Amino acid sequence: MKNDLDALLQDDLLRPPPDFTKRVMQGVQQLQQRPSLSATPAKPRSRFWNLLRWIATIAGLIGGGILGLSQIAGFVFALWLTATAI
Repeated sequence: MKNDLDALLQDDLLRPPPDFTKRVMQGVQQLQQRPSLSATPAKPRSRFWNLLRWIATIAGLIGGGILGLSQIAGFVFALWLTATAI
C-alpha cells in the first residue's frame, strides 16, 4: 500500500490537455474584444439619495457601536460579578 501512495505522490495529479494553453489564450482574446459594460456612462445620482445613504451609514455605525459597547459592558460586568462572588 505504501508503494501505491508513493507512486501517486510522485506522479502529476493534473495533466492538462495538450491544447489547453491555446484554448485559454483564445478565450482571453475573445474577452478583450468584447465591449466592456463599464464603458457606458453612469447616471448621476441625485443628491437626495446620496444624503440618505450617508445618513443610513452613520446610523448603522452608531447603532453598531452602541451594540458593541453594550456587549463589552456586559462582559466586564459579568467578570466583576463572578470576581465578587468568589
